[in-house]
Amino acid sequence: MLSNVRVPKTAQIRALEAAWIKSANETPGTNWGQVLMEVAGRGAAFAALNLWQDNNGHVCVICGRGNNGGDGLVLARYLSIWGIPVSCFILAGEGAEQKMSSPEGETNLKLLEKSGAQIFFVDEMDQAFSSILDASSLVIDAIFGTGLSRPISGLAKDVIEAVNSSYKPVLAIDIASGINSDTGQIMGCAVRATKTVTFGYLKPGHLQYPGTDNGGDLHLVDIGLPDFDQIAEHDKNKSGHDKSDKTKNDDQEPEIYVTTCGAVQSVLPNRPTNSNKGTFGHLLTIGGSLGMSGASVLCAFTALRTGAGLSYVATARSLIASLPAEELVYKALPETRDQTISKEALKDLPHMLDTISAVVVGPGLSQNADTVSFVLDLFDLINKPCVVDADGLNSLSQKKDALGKPARNFVLTPHPKELSRLMGNTTAEISADRIGHCLRAARFFDCVVVLKGAYSVIASPDGKVYINPTGNSGMSTAGAGDVLSGIIGGLLAQGLEPLDAACAGVYLHGKAGDIAASNIGKTGLVAGDITAAVPLALTAISNGEISHLEEVLHAVTAL
Repeated sequence: MLSNVRVPKTAQIRALEAAWIKSANETPGTNWGQVLMEVAGRGAAFAALNLWQDNNGHVCVICGRGNNGGDGLVLARYLSIWGIPVSCFILAGEGAEQKMSSPEGETNLKLLEKSGAQIFFVDEMDQAFSSILDASSLVIDAIFGTGLSRPISGLAKDVIEAVNSSYKPVLAIDIASGINSDTGQIMGCAVRATKTVTFGYLKPGHLQYPGTDNGGDLHLVDIGLPDFDQIAEHDKNKSGHDKSDKTKNDDQEPEIYVTTCGAVQSVLPNRPTNSNKGTFGHLLTIGGSLGMSGASVLCAFTALRTGAGLSYVATARSLIASLPAEELVYKALPETRDQTISKEALKDLPHMLDTISAVVVGPGLSQNADTVSFVLDLFDLINKPCVVDADGLNSLSQKKDALGKPARNFVLTPHPKELSRLMGNTTAEISADRIGHCLRAARFFDCVVVLKGAYSVIASPDGKVYINPTGNSGMSTAGAGDVLSGIIGGLLAQGLEPLDAACAGVYLHGKAGDIAASNIGKTGLVAGDITAAVPLALTAISNGEISHLEEVLHAVTAL
């Protein structure tokens, strides 16, 4: 099975390529940068061939002058050799030289000229470009690729808008032009691709919105790059010391991974035959208020579905009589006039905390001032693994140092609005860089943070970030977050470390949502459906049933 799969940022992949080329060039006689471009372009050509076979006709290849354009030139050469009619447009811009910006690109331009393909340097939109675009059955986007850092304007913007308006099938090389490869954000405008072929590794921009939508289907080509550990070992051997052995800080680039089924399998608790409910831990959910008790009940019950042996709900005393009696155990706490948990409840918590394995704080608590005070003081008492969600997070936003440091036993599970309260950013700012903001929160609070949403992000203070590949839009429903808290809490109660519980819990939550959606559809799916599917999801993970994104990783093309 796959372990977690690395997803490098732009600077990291460029450093990896440069280090590999440098090490390879220690054997003279070969331009290894040229080799990488050739292998990447050939891989992209095979992907283009598959799309072309669905449509036939003319292929319009649009290149920038950089290395992404060089990959496009290699692709155009292969298509031309294979007898496919190709026209290649190189966006030079007004006043720019009619040449590629790298020696490798120039070499491939000369090779393409010998193939007989049509080549045009373009400095403005003209009738020739419009006519060929209209007549083409497939468009290749090799304009920018990774590393775009400023909004697109001028000729490139006009060309991208023309491509999108043509409604032709589009193959993007490496990443759809206009998408920031680190954040997935649109830099002014972006190509809407039918399919993206990328090389060596997926990039964060492939797995964050709106980049995910603009990229279409993903196809990964292995171009022979080593993994990051091999480069680190090479550097260590050359320099005599380990460059990776340094103190981590807030400026250091993160290590980003995709969570995989195999990784989750490796941490899920065993179920020994000779066991009892104490074997699998006890979870205490502290939550609920008048009209919001369902959140704490859903959380606590989901923990049982995840395998916890016993699940308690500590809530306002007067609410308990109306709550379902099956499976859960209730702990009555002093309450306010509004039927929320009172600060007086603090005296009852030390004994409860002594008897349990893990805690969830927050579902349905309310923002009553006395309850907020209770929550903030409660954090000082908690010495067990703890999930903080919903109103627990809202309380924490009023006193951001309430967890203390280190806070490695805590897992925070905000959605973007809750994270905006915690970190003082707008939700738009957070959505523009979900990975960066999640990691900053993990470092600020010194604990694991789960930023919920499509491709949920899990970050730890040491700089490790995990992107979750499971889940679907049907899970955008009330109570889904309470289900997630229960899953993570249930795994913590069974002895998983906070980071493992968070990564496995988010994956399991999404897998359960996918199973529920496949059974009843996405529309109308409710949180209880996700809870009911958790045992099925555990079985599916045990059987190695991988997500769609993992299928992309398994289907990597080696050239």
